[in-house]
Amino acid sequence: MPAPNASAAARQKSALPRIVNNFVHDMSTGTWAACVLVIWVIASRSQGVPPEAVAVLRDASRVVFWLLVVSLVGLSLTGGIRLFYWRAETSSDELETKKGALIFKHIAFLLIYGLGTAWAAWMVFA
Repeated sequence: MPAPNASAAARQKSALPRIVNNFVHDMSTGTWAACVLVIWVIASRSQGVPPEAVAVLRDASRVVFWLLVVSLVGLSLTGGIRLFYWRAETSSDELETKKGALIFKHIAFLLIYGLGTAWAAWMVFA
């Protein structure tokens, strides 16, 4: 078996922060979506329950909402890091092609995350 190539090992080591960043970004995205879903389930199931249960469900919803906010912050920070290394690693001939698609995607995501977070806040705090 040949000895590992030093430059391949260096590339692999330098890829680790990007892999971890992408993992945290994806986990934050999934956590945000799960929090919205849990808040919706709690809100939809809390009709007609005893007042003591409503208080507990309201407290649980607030905890889940703040987890949603933390996930949104993590998603934003890791997304910014992704943008930084995406620009550095994308060739100039690909940059223009991808740029338009990424702008559209991020506008759509801002709407989804903004409206989803507002909806969750309305369900929790209204």
